[in-house]
Amino acid sequence: MTLREQRSGRPLEFHVYPRVSEEGTLGNAETIIWASINHLCSVSVADFVAERFHKISRKRDRRRVAANLKLYIRHAAEFYQAASVAKPNTAPLIYYYSFLNLAKALCELTKPGLHEREECYSHGLSWRPNPHKVADLRTERVSISGKRGMWQALWESLVGPAYPSTSRIEVPVRALFSYCPEISAEYIKVFSFRLGCLDLESPSVMWDQKSRQAWLKFSIPRWGFWSRKVFAPAVLAQISTSRSNYLEVKSKNKESRTFESATPKSVSSADDARIALQDDIHAMNVVTMLTNRAKMSYFIPIQRYTSFPLPQALVSYTILFWLGSLVRYDPHSVQWLMDSEYWVLIDGFMSQSRLWLLELFQWAFYQTETTLYAAR
Repeated sequence: MTLREQRSGRPLEFHVYPRVSEEGTLGNAETIIWASINHLCSVSVADFVAERFHKISRKRDRRRVAANLKLYIRHAAEFYQAASVAKPNTAPLIYYYSFLNLAKALCELTKPGLHEREECYSHGLSWRPNPHKVADLRTERVSISGKRGMWQALWESLVGPAYPSTSRIEVPVRALFSYCPEISAEYIKVFSFRLGCLDLESPSVMWDQKSRQAWLKFSIPRWGFWSRKVFAPAVLAQISTSRSNYLEVKSKNKESRTFESATPKSVSSADDARIALQDDIHAMNVVTMLTNRAKMSYFIPIQRYTSFPLPQALVSYTILFWLGSLVRYDPHSVQWLMDSEYWVLIDGFMSQSRLWLLELFQWAFYQTETTLYAAR
C-alpha cells in the first residue's frame, strides 16, 4: 500500500490538558504537590477552580462543593500522613483510604453532592482472597463491579461520559502493573516482558495557518507493535473518536510508523488549536511519565481487557485497592510477597507510582498538566 505524504504544518506542543505549568522546587516534591492540593481547602480557591475549570455555574453549588472539598481533602491528607510512617505491610491500606478521599473530592468537583448518592458508599471494586493459596501476581485479578461505586464515579470524572458497562469485569493485576511506565525496570525484572504500552514518539498538535486547520500527528516504533503482538489498526481504532480517526502516512524515520488525524479541524488561530483538539487528545488516553530531564513522555496503553479506556490514574488507583485488600484480608500473602521476587515491583509501585498518582490527581483538580522538577 502506498502511503500518502504528511500534511504540511507547524508542530505545536502536545499536552494532556490545554493549560500547562512548569514548576521547580528546592524542597520535597511530595510536599509541594500536597501544598497545591491542600490549597483547595480555601473557600475562595475552591470556588474559583469549581467555576473556572469544572464549569459549576451556580454560586450555591460552588459553596457546597467548597465545604465538601475541605472535608475530603483533610481526610485524605491525614490518612496520607499516617501511611507515610506506617510499615510496608500496612501502609498500602492507609494510602488507599487517602486516595479514596481524593477521588471523592474530584467527583465532588465534577458532579456536586456526592455524599447524597449511593456510589459514595461503595468501592466499585472487589477482590476475594484464596484461603488455600497465597496471592500470585501472575494470576491475581481485580473485579470491576457492575454496580456503581467510587471507581465508576471516578472513571466518569476522569473520562467525561457515563460509565458504559453494567457487567462485572475482571482485570489481571499483572496487566495493571504493565501500564505503569515509571516502574518499567521493575516490571521487566519480574516478568521478563515489556510493558503493555506503546511509546508515543514526537506527538504534536499540527497547525496550518493558510488553511486554518489543526490535526494530531505522532509516531510509534515499529518494534513496539510486534513486541506487544498488536496491529496498528487495532490501536488506531482504540484511540479514534466519532469526529476523527487516524491514517498512516510516510515516516521520516524508517524505524517508526507515523500517523495523523484523517480529518483536520478548522480553528481560528494556533492558540486555539490545542483547545480545539482536546477531545481527540483525551480519547488517546495517554499514559504519562516524567523523565530525569523534566521532560514529559507519553505512551498509549494497549486495551485488552475492557472495551473502554482505563485512565492512568484509575490503573494505579486499582492496584492500590488490591494492595490495600491484601493488607486487610490476607496478611499471609503480604508476608509471602515481601519475601518474594515480586516485592521489588510492589515496592517500586509504592515509592514511585503512588507519588505519580498523587500528581495526576493534582492535574485533574486544576485541569493543568504540571511538570514539577528539582531546581537543583
